[in-house]
Amino acid sequence: MCNVNTAVAAMMLPILQSVLEELESSEEMRTMLLLAVAYSANIGGTGTLIGTGPNVVIYETISKCEGQPINFLSWLYFSIPLLLVNLIISWVWLQVVFIGAPWKNTQLISSEKEVKIKTLLRAQQEELGRVTREEYTVIFCFSSLVLLWLFRAPGFIDGWNIISSVAIADATPAIFVAVLLMAVPKASGEMFLPWQVIEKKLQWGVIIVIGGGFALSLGLEKSGLTTLVGHQLAMFQDWNRGLLMFVIQAIVSLITQVASNSATASMLLPVLLKLCLTIKMNPLYLLLPAALSCSYAFILPVSTGPNALVYEASGMKIWSMVKAGLGLNFITLFSTGGLVQLYGTALFDLQSFPDWAQNCTISP
Repeated sequence: MCNVNTAVAAMMLPILQSVLEELESSEEMRTMLLLAVAYSANIGGTGTLIGTGPNVVIYETISKCEGQPINFLSWLYFSIPLLLVNLIISWVWLQVVFIGAPWKNTQLISSEKEVKIKTLLRAQQEELGRVTREEYTVIFCFSSLVLLWLFRAPGFIDGWNIISSVAIADATPAIFVAVLLMAVPKASGEMFLPWQVIEKKLQWGVIIVIGGGFALSLGLEKSGLTTLVGHQLAMFQDWNRGLLMFVIQAIVSLITQVASNSATASMLLPVLLKLCLTIKMNPLYLLLPAALSCSYAFILPVSTGPNALVYEASGMKIWSMVKAGLGLNFITLFSTGGLVQLYGTALFDLQSFPDWAQNCTISP
């Protein structure tokens, strides 16, 4: 949630592989646990606006409408229940596919193997040693960053962003904390975040993909293609809204299986925004499920970063991912659409065309 889903998957894989070596488990158990890392990273990434690329894209897209209700805190209110439901669904589904229904498997790991795993994890924890002063400093900086995000514009009270007459976005506190870590020295005299580390460790590819997606989105808008496609899609205004939402989710899900989820969101969300404005529908009614469907891509390695990492590290057959992901993709389409209808309407008044939607600055 509070980190990019690909980075979380990369951190979890070595830990899981150490556990699997001690388990000496079957191929089905190994594949199930590895896919659990990828799928939980995909689902967990939807929990915050920074967790995955499509979340960043929907925020940038909807920010064209002055007064729109999406911020770090309101996104948490919306996403956490959905995240928990889909995590439980994926937990049950993976067991059903690979080892049978969870309520029928009461003892999957022997007591002896369980002791070995606990010993291994305890040894690795002891190798880390005590928390150092530098680690406490980083924890403090990260906690401060999260609080700055939450209280920039919480909605129920005035946020700290009122101190400036210039609009402050969520990127501002992130850059501030990063610069702070680059300027503050450790006890050794070295900076907490030297440029050499940024140069080697920062996921420049992800930044380029997301930035390129924004450039593509702006190009589509400035050229008038977004408006043209939006008007062409206006013929769907007489459709049942629930059916329209499901069709949009299905289209987005199909595209994102074979394309970057960030690029898919960058191409489609501005078009959907224009469609909603044309037919006088609350933009969030289609943008929310569409953005989430970009992240809920479980079928192919190319679909998301966590999928690709797990597939490459595990050496599993691609059919194993397809077999597990196809059904899970279909189930999460319904669970996401249903929950957006259920409590998304209460949070964002999705059934009405809001005043803020009339203040969107989109090129004609």
